[in-house]
Amino acid sequence: MLLRILLFSLISFSATFSFCQKDNQVKEIENYLHQLSQDENFGLSIAISKNGKIILQDAFGYADRSHKIPNQIDTKFNIASIGKMFTAVSILQLHEQKKLDLHLPIGKYIPDFPNKNIRDSVTIDQLLSHQSGLPLWFSSTFAIDPKSSFYTLEDYFPFFDSIRIDQSKVGKNNYSNVGYFMLGVIIESVSGLSYQDYLEKNIFQPTKMQHTGIWHLTSIIPNAAIGYVRPAGKNDFWKTNFHKNMSGNPAGGAYSTPLDLLKFYDALRNNQLLSEETTALMLKPKFKLEGWDYGYGITFGKENEHKIMGHLGGFFGIRGELMWFQNLDYTVAILANSDQTDHIDISHFIEILLSGTKDQIAAFNTTLTLLGKVHQNKIEVNEQELQSFKNEKFDEALIQIKGYHFFNNQNYKNAEVLFRLNTILFPESESAKNDLVRITK
Repeated sequence: MLLRILLFSLISFSATFSFCQKDNQVKEIENYLHQLSQDENFGLSIAISKNGKIILQDAFGYADRSHKIPNQIDTKFNIASIGKMFTAVSILQLHEQKKLDLHLPIGKYIPDFPNKNIRDSVTIDQLLSHQSGLPLWFSSTFAIDPKSSFYTLEDYFPFFDSIRIDQSKVGKNNYSNVGYFMLGVIIESVSGLSYQDYLEKNIFQPTKMQHTGIWHLTSIIPNAAIGYVRPAGKNDFWKTNFHKNMSGNPAGGAYSTPLDLLKFYDALRNNQLLSEETTALMLKPKFKLEGWDYGYGITFGKENEHKIMGHLGGFFGIRGELMWFQNLDYTVAILANSDQTDHIDISHFIEILLSGTKDQIAAFNTTLTLLGKVHQNKIEVNEQELQSFKNEKFDEALIQIKGYHFFNNQNYKNAEVLFRLNTILFPESESAKNDLVRITK
């Protein structure tokens, strides 16, 4: 199972799961979700379809913790970078209409763009596939600077003046939010519509995504979940993301629901937003990004011959994921309103459930059993006590997930116990060593 940069959540380590009967898969997911939801900070919404039919939809936790307003299945969540898929589809629609050429410099379509070097050398293809050499953000502080005064894409133009292309990264993996902002500027220039109006007319309305939209930071959004930022250290506390959030834009940040995202994905894979040829172009891998392949606004992975495509989303107080298990025809949309990354625990479970080998399933179950013993103080985390498990396999990512849950909730003692456990079980793992170093600093 792929290890990611995890900032994660906890369940009560009291149960193991049997994945043998396919008929019980939905029930297994529901059981795991309800165990995760015992944590008071757990908050997300989830929808799963099989062969295009909804088989699970549920919501947990609070959309507004102050007023104890619960998340519902139609609660709107900020989807962060999942929205890059909307931008990619919009560009490809204009390409399909022969209104732009993916391989020409962007200056052809935005001749007044303020940065001449970028204007004359960067192509749309490079922006779509994150191979432009442009940075992640406009500046080192941009992600946390206040942005309530930014209403249009042109309001961001002054930031482009100082942007420089890193020539060593041109044509290579270089994930860039800046590049997707520029794609939005191109959409507006070529279509004559604002980015928001273009998406509404050409994506949201045709797919009946009634709970999805681009918004401004000061907008009043009915039925929207507030994002909550986890404590950053020992003297910190949970807070809303109002102080760090930003308006919806071409790099991400639309509001949507899991059910609306399933509608979008169904329309995409059934060639309702793009022709079959253009859809294939979007879904063609261009390069590897942290173990995954990246196409135009979409990622691709493989787990035990099962192809998985979609996109992650994350920002302050926001986490989410859209996954399509292509061979199995399951589509999963998970949106969370905290950056504790509650979604990754259930996401990892679902990947094991749907695409795991017998060994991976056994390792997951054995790990839950071991964590239950640790949690109940029935076993010490040292090599001698672990001898009874010496012939068993374990799930390193699951232990890491649970460790980061403790870490993010300032239970550093328990976090250290689990991170130390990973270094014993996986002595060659650099990730395990780095986690332990972080907690013991």
